[in-house]
Amino acid sequence: MLDFRIATFLQLCETKSYTKTAKILGMTQPSVTQHIKYLQKKYQCRLFCYEGKTLLLTPEGEYLRRQAESMTKMSKRVAADLKRMSEQKTALRFGFPAELGEARAAEITAALMSEERPVTLHIATMPELAELTESGAIDFALTDKAAATPALTAVSAGKVRFGCYAAESLCGEPMHTKRILQQTLLLREDASGDRLVMETMLRKKNLTFADFTNVWESNSPAVLRQMAEAGRGVCFAYEPAMRDCHVVQLPLGEFTEERTLVFLCRKDTAESEHVKQFFEEFKSAWFTESITERKPSE
Repeated sequence: MLDFRIATFLQLCETKSYTKTAKILGMTQPSVTQHIKYLQKKYQCRLFCYEGKTLLLTPEGEYLRRQAESMTKMSKRVAADLKRMSEQKTALRFGFPAELGEARAAEITAALMSEERPVTLHIATMPELAELTESGAIDFALTDKAAATPALTAVSAGKVRFGCYAAESLCGEPMHTKRILQQTLLLREDASGDRLVMETMLRKKNLTFADFTNVWESNSPAVLRQMAEAGRGVCFAYEPAMRDCHVVQLPLGEFTEERTLVFLCRKDTAESEHVKQFFEEFKSAWFTESITERKPSE
């Protein structure tokens, strides 16, 4: 859909080097130059200028870069949609958040498979799922409302508890904020949904991760859960991800929230009947059977 020279332009915007651009695209440097000259002639403006030996975008070039990136995303999304239509595929590409646990993902997939609906499941962090939905890589995703973006439609899915979890061995004494801060914090990686929720929760109390005695970080939710089970620290997480672990949710009101989950989808698919039907079947299978309130053991 897009002029092939736009790809050359965007690559040059990134590298700021005709030589590097030619090497990356597998073409000659004169060809790169000709592509840029063609675009400049077409739009009747300069797209690049030099400041010393540094290649810079002109204001017109910067505007074209923003528009070209947007058009490229749209082009990829349209191409993916057309491919699916031409192949007569009815599979729905659904994103499930890693923050809610892979066991829950398997559970809900099994329930929906019984409906004989072809579903392609993609597991990633909540912010990643929002990006994948916006780009058209997946049709829709379940995320925390905090991960929603203005470019996507958010359809209410339900509530889920977010709180602090630890092994029962750490619960022999009354729990309070000061005692929690004396524990090792088992923390997810940057940009994970549960880390972002926890960061916001702490900020409301004028606290940060640094206020904990120690912080142990991993990009593996399974490892963090095992560390919590072993009594090596406290873990802040969504309840479904911790349900099958040998841990308890600490009775700390200041560290417990009911989070809103939403289905994120592109505005052009939000009103699709098969998408609406999937949402309803998902909520019926997941929120009535899987996400039920469980009290920690006494």
